[in-house]
Amino acid sequence: MSKSLAQRVVSWTILGNVVLALIKIVAGISADSSALVAEAVHSVGDIIVSLAVLFTFRLAGKAADERHHFGHEKIESFCTCLMGLLLVYIGYEFTMSALAGLKAGSPETPGLAALYVTVACIFIKEGMYRYTISAACKTGSRLLYADAWHHRVDMLILTGVLIGVAGARMGYPVLESIVALAISVLIIRLGIGFCRHGLGDLVDTAPNEAEIARIRTLIAAQEGVLRVDCIRARQAGSAICLEIHIGVAAELCVSEGHDVGKAVKNALISSFPAVGHVLIHINPVKER
Repeated sequence: MSKSLAQRVVSWTILGNVVLALIKIVAGISADSSALVAEAVHSVGDIIVSLAVLFTFRLAGKAADERHHFGHEKIESFCTCLMGLLLVYIGYEFTMSALAGLKAGSPETPGLAALYVTVACIFIKEGMYRYTISAACKTGSRLLYADAWHHRVDMLILTGVLIGVAGARMGYPVLESIVALAISVLIIRLGIGFCRHGLGDLVDTAPNEAEIARIRTLIAAQEGVLRVDCIRARQAGSAICLEIHIGVAAELCVSEGHDVGKAVKNALISSFPAVGHVLIHINPVKER
């Protein structure tokens, strides 16, 4: 369900970027604006990135097979790293552009047609961000979260352009470059954060302690569980994989111990939608 929702959201944002590209091309040709045509090329780049994200979700959603016994979820973690690197690169390029603007002095003021299109793109991009981030919160997908911020980064860059134009008209031409530098720092920090999370998943970093504590509490509350000996957890894309050791009464037969483990697994999957894989080991406990 989470993968299908993610794919549906990304498909709609691809359509949104196609519409943006067409608007920019038509407006750029009509107004003879090379800047708008260049922005249309940027939107085509956004479409390619979103297509890659969509392809990633389809791969990550594939079931386990003979060569991938634990599924394909880590493909999502790997692509989260790539999305982070893309944001770092965008931030770097934006920084270089801002520094060049500071050296060059007064920026070229775009025409009214370019400004109107820029304002429209800001609202559309913010809408795409809110739509995508809502789905990311529902699915727990870090890649979808990164894709959402990719939309907001575009919105922030366009907002910086508007602020720069306003500053130039008020007699402060360097305002655009100053705002651009501040935005570029935010973009680079975001990119580094996504790289860190993606790499953490690839090296089997455990979820946060609060999440582990909630899992432990739920397990301990199940009927037949005398103690929770061990919980090992790792993140694979948007899925949490668990290895659990629980203690049950030594007097139970094999089938009864299995039933306790099955009840624990069902409780975890129903209470934590992110839990994708659960392996439970049963330890006998002799009551004194």
